[in-house]
Amino acid sequence: MPRISLALCLPLVACNDSSGNGTETDPGTTAGSVSNSDPTGLTPTTAGPTTADTPTTSASTLGTDTATGETATDPTAATDPTAATDSTDGTVSDTAATQGTMGTDTGDGVLDINPKDITLEIIDGVIVTQAYTATYNGVDVTQNVGWSYNKPEIGEIQLNAEFMPTGNFGGTGQLKATYQAAEAETNVSVKIIKKIDPGGVEPGWGNPVGPDPSMTIVYPYNETVFPLKVAAPVVQWNNVQNGDQYKLHISEQFYDYTIYFSTNTPARHLIDATEWIAISESGQGAQSDPISFTLQRKSGGNLYEAVTQTWRMAQARLPGRVYYWELPGNCGGNANGRVLSIKPSEAQANEFFQPGGCWGCHTVSRDGRTVAAVRDNGSPFPTFTIDVSADPAVYGNIQPNPGLGGTFSAFNHDGTKLLQSNNNGGDANTSVLRILDAMNGAILNPNVLQPGCGEPAWSPDGTKIAATCGYNAGGWTFDQNMADLVIADVNPDGLTISNQKTIVPKGVDVGRPAYPNFSPGNEWLVFGRPTSGSRSTGNGKLYLVGVEGNDLVTLDKASSDNKSFNPTFAPLRAGGYFWVVFMSRRDYGNTLVGANRQQLWITAINDPPNAGGDPSNPPFYVRGQEDCALSENAYFAPDPCIEEPNKPCESGIDCCSGHCIQMGELKVCGEKGACSEAGNACESDADCCDPGTPCIDGYCQQVFPQ
Repeated sequence: MPRISLALCLPLVACNDSSGNGTETDPGTTAGSVSNSDPTGLTPTTAGPTTADTPTTSASTLGTDTATGETATDPTAATDPTAATDSTDGTVSDTAATQGTMGTDTGDGVLDINPKDITLEIIDGVIVTQAYTATYNGVDVTQNVGWSYNKPEIGEIQLNAEFMPTGNFGGTGQLKATYQAAEAETNVSVKIIKKIDPGGVEPGWGNPVGPDPSMTIVYPYNETVFPLKVAAPVVQWNNVQNGDQYKLHISEQFYDYTIYFSTNTPARHLIDATEWIAISESGQGAQSDPISFTLQRKSGGNLYEAVTQTWRMAQARLPGRVYYWELPGNCGGNANGRVLSIKPSEAQANEFFQPGGCWGCHTVSRDGRTVAAVRDNGSPFPTFTIDVSADPAVYGNIQPNPGLGGTFSAFNHDGTKLLQSNNNGGDANTSVLRILDAMNGAILNPNVLQPGCGEPAWSPDGTKIAATCGYNAGGWTFDQNMADLVIADVNPDGLTISNQKTIVPKGVDVGRPAYPNFSPGNEWLVFGRPTSGSRSTGNGKLYLVGVEGNDLVTLDKASSDNKSFNPTFAPLRAGGYFWVVFMSRRDYGNTLVGANRQQLWITAINDPPNAGGDPSNPPFYVRGQEDCALSENAYFAPDPCIEEPNKPCESGIDCCSGHCIQMGELKVCGEKGACSEAGNACESDADCCDPGTPCIDGYCQQVFPQ
């Protein structure tokens, strides 16, 4: 790339057999690569003598790609958005003479860095560099200090004290100089400005004649919150003409992207995957740095004003995958029910196991290594487990057994026990929850609560269970219109319960509570309230309630369609949010219109939930599902952890040891040091190296204010 150097200048149904993986190819126009590959992160760069202090690396959120360091360690180091200039030739901005710099007076002298708090603009790939100087008591010591920059994905400080951006990501990092016992720091920011115009459309782009008379964006929704590394969205809009021309503009504090193109109806545009990653990684936080999205249209010689939305990007990835039950009968195959998995970052469904015949009613262990399910070839449905840590997956410790069966189940905290409903289709009012030994299928407690209970959940710490109880008729549990949401404490023996209580009664509200699921920190439950038993065929809203029955609230923004069901928390909160996957029969833009076909969607839930208000946000569609199929009973779980040391990882949840350690240019699975780095396992706040990353959900995480 050209380079310029500047010195300082300023539910279950009858089913049969089927096979095949679920895949998706998104329609729409693109410009550039559509690869989902992630840029390779590097370690913090250093330059200077070996007497320099070890460079400080930025704290990352749990599940965040710490090799790409999405967020600043110190929130006070954020750069004023006005610091970036609005030129078109690649510039350097010098904001305030002393803003964001620190000189340590050791008693012998003060170290100072110049220039201070600059923003470099990288326009259409032209790399602009910046030379730095360091003085000690006014004497130039530039060539004798140790230099480091804590955001290597943004840029590096070279041996000649020149800062060079990578040109890949924008953002703010801290440049540090060390000389003898003195230190100094200043902010260095990079803004990426990029314009793509493969058809040469821009020259004819003049002044708009007025508001667009008809165009409406139907996906994504305004104010949607996305996590890092989720597959790029397909923007979809209606009420336009074939051949209309468009200017799509996405901007945030440190990334500005524009593309011109033309497309026909139905109008869609898949945002380039590489650009989406760069936009995501350049953000500074969902609330502090919202993404402005605008789409402007030229039709019939008339240029109209842009239609705008605001999106938000949480600065943490969403680890793990969603296991869901799919009914692919509308896809040209049989009506076989099968369990698939999908990573929200990959837009590719995976048929990871084929036991033969119809199977479902699945759950996944907390470590993501074992799936439990039942097959539709007996009454009750035979239970079995699958070891998904093996590649390919194989049967686990429990193989299909006609004498051991039921419907829905839930693992305890360590995956050694399974809480299962023994409903066989004719006895909902007498069905019970029992505890099985997940190692051999032995029944350890034949009746945990009382008759007439089902749809169990077990808290991540193993101390509580929840279920729906009070079915008053025979048949399937999921066809029962009467049930209360109950919760109970698990006694120290791990087999019996105490303190059972109803926290959400059926009451007089429409529908009944169904399919409760615990938050990763054990403090909340999400559940649905369907109007057709617990099936997804009627109406339905999503709800959140505290485990003591407190703060019950409807998740209206997430389930605004009134066709939403079966919510399940992601295994960890990330970027200041809980994340919940659920099914919805809503339209998906202009791709699924009036299909009334349930699909997987994900919503961000504010952490902590705003008291008395709706803490949910508009959801996003999980790309990669077969949109001709029905998606049911989603369960979010981590990927099986990596057992071998020294294998590449992104954060502690990836490793069975709970620790992902920086080794040279890579992060690899290892063991805990003197303290737990950001993103690694912990038992208390005292375990975490950085006071700004307390122990949350068992991992040291950065806290993001709402």
